Amino acid sequence: MLLGRDFDPFFAQVVGILEPYLQEVLCIGGCANALYRFHALASPMPWAYLGTKDIDFATPLRFPMKGGKPVATLMKEARLVEDLQGSGTDAVIKYKPLDPDLAADLEFLCPLSGAKGQRGNSNLAACEVQEGLHAQPLRYLDILFCRPWTVSIGKIAEFRKPGGFRVRVPNPAAYVVQKVLIRDQRRSDPSKAKDCYYLYEISVVFRDALDHLAAEFAQLAPFLPSWKKRFQHEARHLFQSRHAEGPTLAMQVYRDAGSPHSVGGRPLTPEMIYRSVNRLLENW
Repeated sequence: MLLGRDFDPFFAQVVGILEPYLQEVLCIGGCANALYRFHALASPMPWAYLGTKDIDFATPLRFPMKGGKPVATLMKEARLVEDLQGSGTDAVIKYKPLDPDLAADLEFLCPLSGAKGQRGNSNLAACEVQEGLHAQPLRYLDILFCRPWTVSIGKIAEFRKPGGFRVRVPNPAAYVVQKVLIRDQRRSDPSKAKDCYYLYEISVVFRDALDHLAAEFAQLAPFLPSWKKRFQHEARHLFQSRHAEGPTLAMQVYRDAGSPHSVGGRPLTPEMIYRSVNRLLENW
């Protein structure tokens, strides 16, 4: 199972729709955390994925049409429901499954840097990245396109039918950097809390590949000219102790989910989160 018995068919449908574009887009957000578990460098996880069931894909600011049809047309042909938030060219479009009982949606995001109308406007609602396809511009999203990884979902039991699909995800170092830097973008408290839990989960999923992630971070240096020091300062401040904001918010997510797992037979604690994330960041 990837995300959940009810949700997995929707994720498989989305990946199938996007097949012509899978080498152009990135699966990001909470779904990337779920996919990381199936990467070759991941260690076995003793507990199920805990996170959002919404699907986020990052797109370039402009990307060519593949297979003769734009993404927006493929979405309509698959009968996904368009949920427009806003109007005209500023409308943010989310795609929902036909099943109204499935609380999930698909959204596209793109880098804010370089977006038409971006200068002097950090609050762009949407950007047309392809004919009929509106993506929400987001700061620091371009970092996620640096040295992306690929996960083959055909190796996951529930996805053997669409086997051969390879979904691109941000490399975890880029993912961590972007999650920390974006905290100043007026994100909601629940989003900030989930991000802290996701960072902790990455430190566990890749607990046996921390040197590899440190090397990935080093490769990001040319892409972080003015952000590297700020990231390092903010990440260490966020997880500076077991009482800091990072462990506190991650624990909140864990408790709100009903404390669904233990670590080595012991309930998760802020101390465990603090130590695990700091091992991840030690050589960054």
